[in-house]
Amino acid sequence: MDPLEKLEREVEFYDRYAEKLREQIDAAQKELARIARIKQQKIAELARLKQIRTAKAKGVTAV
Repeated sequence: MDPLEKLEREVEFYDRYAEKLREQIDAAQKELARIARIKQQKIAELARLKQIRTAKAKGVTAV
C-alpha cells in the first residue's frame, strides 16, 4: 500500500468515526431533552405537593 492509499484509508476511517460520533451526540441530545422534560414535570409536581402540604398545615383546604 502506498502512502496515498494509506492516507485515503485514514480519511475514510475518520469520516466513519465522525459519523458515529455525530449519531451518538444526536442520541445523547435527545435523551438529555427527554430527561430535562421529566425533571421539569417532577419539579412542578414537587411544588404542587409542597403547596398542598403547606395549605393543610395552615388548616386550609386545597383546591
